[in-house]
Amino acid sequence: MRGLSEQLRNTAKELLREKKVDFVIGYAPGSVNVKTTPYFAFTPEEAENLVWNPLCANILVTYLLDYRYDDVKVAVAVKGCDARAINRLIHDRQLKRDKVVVIGLPCRGILDADKIAAKIDPRATITDFEYAGDNIVVKTDKGDVSLNRKEYLLNKCLVCEDHNPIVADIVIGEPVQGIAAEDNFAEVKQLEALSPAERDAYWEKQFNRCIRCYACRNICPACNCKECCFDQAEPQWLGKANNSAENHVFHLTRAMHVAGRCIDCGECDRICPMDIPLRKLNKKILKDMKELFGIDTPGKKTEDDNPIGSYRLDDPDEFNY
Repeated sequence: MRGLSEQLRNTAKELLREKKVDFVIGYAPGSVNVKTTPYFAFTPEEAENLVWNPLCANILVTYLLDYRYDDVKVAVAVKGCDARAINRLIHDRQLKRDKVVVIGLPCRGILDADKIAAKIDPRATITDFEYAGDNIVVKTDKGDVSLNRKEYLLNKCLVCEDHNPIVADIVIGEPVQGIAAEDNFAEVKQLEALSPAERDAYWEKQFNRCIRCYACRNICPACNCKECCFDQAEPQWLGKANNSAENHVFHLTRAMHVAGRCIDCGECDRICPMDIPLRKLNKKILKDMKELFGIDTPGKKTEDDNPIGSYRLDDPDEFNY
């Protein structure tokens, strides 16, 4: 995939050299060999550090919120699922389309860094990746490792809807196909099969681990309010205590705030330091909205159907609590 990284670098250099953008947000090698890090390139020389590979997990679109009021034009690299965040921010009037250059990165799926770390020599340097059918070959300076992609991809990539960006001004590489998608709502259906008491016990166990670091909120492109309700001094929705009741309030309130707006990027799951399966909660709401209102996954188009923000006389009133 070194060729794609080179294309990305050349594209970024041209945009910066011709002053078409003020800076480029992309990926660079991380502090450990199985991870990459978000990277801001302000000069063509800095753009030389950009990379693109199956370890580029972070959603970068959220960084655009830091510049929504600034007179700058930004280029940002987006994967297929990330591209839905562009439409989300446009629909929420947090982003003007002409203030961003979208660099689309067709994606076959992102590898789970922890699983990869367990399979390669910790002293090795990853040099490249190659695809071979349903396998991916991780090439290192201490030998190559062939892995079954289905076993080593992030869970969200097993049910990916958009391997190719649905919004892009520039596309790096050719359109791709991922592995055969599984049932998008399989885990939700398992939870729905539990009794109300069992579901309550399940979420009680999950939310008890929450340390309220707000990483899920901070990474979420749908959590784009100028001031979050949980940061307001008055009324103070949450106190300083970290207890089960307040954790429930935080997560359930946030889930309803992004209902009909969550683009299902899965970043809340990936970023949570306590491994709370927050995507299951958001996908439950998405499943109900698809069944009740017939909406598509939010972010598929600029003007989304938003059942929470609109009213129709023929709206159904059923909801599976």
